[in-house]
Amino acid sequence: MEKVKKIRNTNIEYVRLLAIFLVIINHYALLGGFEFDNPLSLNALTVQFLHSGGKFGVNLFIFISGYYSSTSKRVNFRHISKFVLEVIFYSIIFAFIGYYFHTLSMKGIIKTLAAIPFGQWPFITCYFMLMCLSFWTNKLIYALTEKQHLALLVFLGFTWCLVPTFLKAEFAMSTFTWYMYVYLVAGYVRRVIDKINYSPKTMFLICAGSFGVIWLSELVLTWVGVHYFRFALSKAEHFRHINSLFILIATVSLVIGVLKLEPKHNPFIQVIASTTLGIFMIHDNKAMIPLIWTGIFRTDQFAGSRFLILHALGTCILIMAVCVILDLIRQQTVGRLEDKLFGKEIDDLDRKINAFLGVK
Repeated sequence: MEKVKKIRNTNIEYVRLLAIFLVIINHYALLGGFEFDNPLSLNALTVQFLHSGGKFGVNLFIFISGYYSSTSKRVNFRHISKFVLEVIFYSIIFAFIGYYFHTLSMKGIIKTLAAIPFGQWPFITCYFMLMCLSFWTNKLIYALTEKQHLALLVFLGFTWCLVPTFLKAEFAMSTFTWYMYVYLVAGYVRRVIDKINYSPKTMFLICAGSFGVIWLSELVLTWVGVHYFRFALSKAEHFRHINSLFILIATVSLVIGVLKLEPKHNPFIQVIASTTLGIFMIHDNKAMIPLIWTGIFRTDQFAGSRFLILHALGTCILIMAVCVILDLIRQQTVGRLEDKLFGKEIDDLDRKINAFLGVK
């Protein structure tokens, strides 16, 4: 009997592209060198608004990865190795750029060449660990009943999400453990998705409402900080932390809403979405940050400009487009060469690792 090839839902790929665009927009606001005398000015509030989607984008990316990876019952060594080779390729490129343009010290160059263990891209290091541990994480997920799985999520959600959202307490949470939690949430959603009866419209309204709370809280705290208590300014971004309850609700509701839409298949979008990790590494590394933002695009010079929002959108769209093209070139050249040189050995190791673990 001929094996039917599973078709990826392109709707989810749109969300993946949205996630990486939100990250780029966030970096525009975070790394653009903006300084404002009045935090309540239109441009200051615009930058604050642009800054608010970064953690949401990261959570979306991890959630989507967890949703699809949580059903795997084997170690996907081929996927891990291709990812590592991609990181090595970009590490070498950016170590050279950092050396040539003097944007990296010698210590920075060495750390860039060993990017995963030294965390030069903290997200990439965490993502690598998630992939490597996914086999055992999935074992845990499917060793639990749905009720046990839900109970685990409730406990960790209370300690790592609910309490930190409203109180200054973390319960030993780290960025990586939060990603693990989001992965577990995605695995649970994958188990119960057919039992969720809410319409896409309802889920999108929940997502919008969550962000409405975030934006309103930022505006209120900024206003209070300017007019009454200065310390409130330092708290304005509190509700958009990576483990904020409102960010989590927005993440889960958006993805569920998209999953409830009629599935679509667009090979072109899927090809573009395959570049998302490359986009992240190209635009967000210490060798390129000073060259891109205040160097090429002169972001700091637009702090007082009425064209700030147009500059932000144009800059980020251009950066994303260039990164897509560069990573597609890598895939079609270096990626194919890697497959030709190492593909057989990687497949052999994949089989041996899974055989050692007792997985067919």
